[in-house]
Amino acid sequence: MAVDVSGSIMPRRTGAVLCERCAGAVKGLCHTLDDVDQAALSAASTTLRLPARSAVFREGDRASAVFTLVDGAAKLLRSLPDGRQQIIGFRFPGDFIGYTARDRYPCDAELVTDSTVCRLDRPRLESMSRHCAPLSHRLLELCAEDLASAQEQLGAMAQRSAEGRVAAFLLMLRAAAQRNGQPGIELSLPMTRADIGDYLGLTIESVSRVFAALRREGLLREPSRGHVTLTDLAALESLAGAEAAPEAHPARLPLSAAHPAHRSAASRS
Repeated sequence: MAVDVSGSIMPRRTGAVLCERCAGAVKGLCHTLDDVDQAALSAASTTLRLPARSAVFREGDRASAVFTLVDGAAKLLRSLPDGRQQIIGFRFPGDFIGYTARDRYPCDAELVTDSTVCRLDRPRLESMSRHCAPLSHRLLELCAEDLASAQEQLGAMAQRSAEGRVAAFLLMLRAAAQRNGQPGIELSLPMTRADIGDYLGLTIESVSRVFAALRREGLLREPSRGHVTLTDLAALESLAGAEAAPEAHPARLPLSAAHPAHRSAASRS
């Protein structure tokens, strides 16, 4: 159960120092804005430091504000007809969340780790975008990126094996790290195995088996809890691109089939 602390945290005006270290200037809402427009957006924003499991907003709440994740990680959850919730996405530093064409938020946004978020009132954003063409254009780009991400997830669920889904997920995390100027080889996995499974449509047991198989066949290392090092990008890319093989064991055959160099390792395990 997430803890909603939005009413108990005192916001502070977003300052230049925070903006300088925010990935939003690299890939998020502020990307493509010049110094003057970025300063105006910063002056209209406030920042919140929130603990893990806090709800940034909840499904069905009035969509009165938008947010940029300055640091930390968040997950997006949508209610199912049977009352359960399903994770439909993860968000990382620089990502823009809460912007919707609807009057109410279509999902929950819950923080996975202690995080800093930058908040901007939606009416203020819409007013600024009417007078700032780069900002208006950037909003359209972000909407298109969200749509593309949702389509990619649907494709992953329909066409990839369990191994392919996990490989695609790791490559997604790598791409997010690279957008923030990082190499994308040593990755942080702040979410639980259960969260990964929920997002990918897999059981926690399947996720654990796949990670074990990837370690065994040399595609990754896990030097510490919540961290992973990608050691064979070519194999992961091949695995992520391979179509599901329903007859294959969920933690063995597709790995070797997708990357012939690992066949000997698979045969010994």
